[in-house]
Formats: sequence, C-alpha cells, structure tokens
Amino acid sequence: MQFQEFHHKHFSRHDFSDDIVEHCQFYNCHFDRADLSEMQFLHCKFYDEQNNSGCFFTRAKLKETIFNHCDLSMADFRHIDAIGIEILDCKAQGADFRSASFMNMIGVNNYFCTATLLRNNFCYASFEDVILEQCDLRENRWSNANLLGARFCASDLSGGEFSHIDWQSADFTNCDLTDCDLSQLDIRRVNLTGVKITRDQQSELLEQLGLIIL
Repeated sequence: MQFQEFHHKHFSRHDFSDDIVEHCQFYNCHFDRADLSEMQFLHCKFYDEQNNSGCFFTRAKLKETIFNHCDLSMADFRHIDAIGIEILDCKAQGADFRSASFMNMIGVNNYFCTATLLRNNFCYASFEDVILEQCDLRENRWSNANLLGARFCASDLSGGEFSHIDWQSADFTNCDLTDCDLSQLDIRRVNLTGVKITRDQQSELLEQLGLIIL
C-alpha cells in the first residue's frame, strides 16, 4: 500500500493488501486491538496537526512491527503487545506508552524484553511503569517525558537527550549512559549502580560534590 490518505477509519489487518505500508497518511484513525504483527510502516503519518491528535493503537498486537521515519505524535499505544517492535527515526512527541508490554514471559516471574527504539523524538511522551530492560534505546530525545516507575535496567541509552526529566523516578541501573547530558542528574539521589559513563561525564558529576578531577 502506498500514497493513500485515510480519515476516521477503523483498521484491521485485512484492510492492508500487503505487509508494507509506505507514504500513507492516517488522521484520527483507529487500530485498536488490530493484529499488525510483522508489518512495516515506512514514512507514514499518524498525526493530525490541525486537531493536535494522533491515532489509536490501544491493545493492538505490534509484535516485530516496524515504524520507520513515521510521525507518531500523540499516538495512543496503551496496553499494546509490542515484543520485538522497532521504532526508528520517528517523531513521537506526546505518545502514550503506558502499560505497553515489551516483555516475553518465560515463566511466572521470568521474562526478557525485546525492543529497538533508535533516534526518535519522545519529548513529552509517557513511559510510566513501562519495562524496557536490556533494550537498544540509543540516541532518543526523552526531554520532558514521563518516566515515573519506568525500568530501563541494562539498556543502551547512549547518546540520549534527558533534559527536564525526573531521574529519580526511573530505574537506570546498569545502563549505558555514555554521551548523554547528565547535568541535571543528582548523583546523591539517583542509583547509578553499574552505569557506564565517560571520563568527561564522571568529572561533570563529581563537580556536584565539589571535586575537581585533574
């Protein structure tokens, strides 16, 4: 499917002629509970600027689904099943990922996460209580994002922009934070166990304690 425009339409998997959708525009459309697993959305738009509203993916299956160079601003991704999802080079300002699942359960209390989120704009997005452990999350913009209760343990967050976030609200232990701006991180209040940083970042953090590294 290529170069089509849709308004206020409810989609299911059967509405797509193939698994690759390119250069299409979706305005206030609903993908609620649709199984979009393994589909690819390339250079698509899911945002209505005039009404400042996005599309609805609530409880959709997005297993191994790819969004590449898409505008997902204000999209509702609550309760999605998103194991193996890839979101690459997308705009997703204000998107709502609350209760999204990126986990593959292998037992009652055992799981692993699979997701690749690279070079996206997640400013003002909500990842409240989301678990994204050991995932590739490089070079994203997280400014003003809601990360309350989020767990990023052992994920690669290198090159990310984290201005105006509450560092204490999320779990960053064992993460790769190299090349991130940590100027607003208070090392006296944030658990940085196992976190990877550069020497320059180390000096920047220790200056908060009055130490000067030569």
